[in-house]
Parts: sequence; structure tokens; C-alpha cells
Amino acid sequence: MIKSVNKNNCLLFFLFFLTVANIGCLRTRSEVKDTESKNVMQQQVITLQRTNADINSKFSEVDEQFRELSGKVENLESKVSKINPEHDKSIKNIVENQSDVAKKISLLQEELTKQELQLQSLQSEIQNLKSNQNEMTAEKVSDSKKSHYQQADELFKKSEWKKAIISFQKYRDENPKGKFFLESTYKMAVSFQELGMKEEAAAFFKEVITTSSNSVEAKKAKQRLKSLKK
Repeated sequence: MIKSVNKNNCLLFFLFFLTVANIGCLRTRSEVKDTESKNVMQQQVITLQRTNADINSKFSEVDEQFRELSGKVENLESKVSKINPEHDKSIKNIVENQSDVAKKISLLQEELTKQELQLQSLQSEIQNLKSNQNEMTAEKVSDSKKSHYQQADELFKKSEWKKAIISFQKYRDENPKGKFFLESTYKMAVSFQELGMKEEAAAFFKEVITTSSNSVEAKKAKQRLKSLKK
């Protein structure tokens, strides 16, 4: 009886021990799982913290760069604000200078037009003078081509006796054997007669008669000489 009780007690104690052991094992496994989960989570947290730190660091760098850029932009804006008035002023000065230059060019063009008109007028006057000069030169050439006899004869026909005498004498001096020598001598005598210089007229009439007594001039000279003696 006592033995069976002891056996039963032993069995109960063994079962109790197994139960406690199982419970301990269960607790241990649960704790291990919890610990592993905590470790994993802690590791993830650490990783996230590091990542967050890296992000914050990069953000700080980006923020710093942004601030630097903002500062540079502000400096540039400041410089631009200073440059723009000067630039606008320079442009304004350039425009004003261009306007002044355009006005000066316009005035110069007007002056040039006036000068061109004056030059054309002067050229026209010069051309007229040249034409007149050419005409006068042509007349002079024509006169120069005329012999002294022709010039003297024209003066004789105009009753310019003194000039005619001088021209006839030039012809006689240059052409002592000329074709019109005798006629020049006769007309000189007539010119002296018209001037009332009878002695000079008679001398030239006699010269005509002596030189060529049978010529037409000699016959006319004889008649004139007779009229002088009356």
C-alpha cells in the first residue's frame, strides 16, 4: 500500500517536473524569440538612425550649398542692380551719341549737297568761261591766220585809216615781193589822202606808178594824184 502511494507520488512529481521543465523551455524559447526580435528591431533602428543621420548630413550639405548659392545669387543681384543703372546710363549715352552723330551726319549731308550744287554752278560757269575763251581763242587764231593785208583791208573798209596804214606797212615789211604789195601801197596812199596828209599820199601814189605803171593800181593812183594837185 505504501509502495503504491510512493509510486504514485513519484509519478506525480515526475509529471510536475516535466511540466515545469516544459514551461521553462517554452519561456526560454519565447524569450529567445523576443530577444532576437528586439535585436533585429534594434539593428533596424540603428540602421534607420544611421540612414537618417546620413540623410541629415546630406541635407545639411545640400542646405549649405543652397545657402551658398543663395548668397551668390544675392551678390549677383546686388551687382546686377549696380550694373544695370550704369548699363542703362551707358545705353542712354550711346543712344544720345548716336542721335547727335545722326544729326551731324544730316547737317554734313546738307552742307555737302549745298557744296555739290555750288560746285555744279562753278563748273557750269567754268564751262561757260572755257567756251567763251575757246571762242575768243578761235577768233584770235582766226585773226592770227589772217594776213596783215587782210587785217589792214578790213580796217580800210571800216575807214579806220591810221590802223589800216600801220597794218598795210607791216604787210609790206614782211612781204616786199608779196601778191598784195602794190595794192597795199595804193591803199596806204588813199588812207593818207583821207586823213588830209597830201604829201604822204602823193609819195605813195608815185611809188605805185613807178613800181608798175601799167597796173590797175597805177591808173587809179594817177587819177588820185591829179586830184591832189588841184
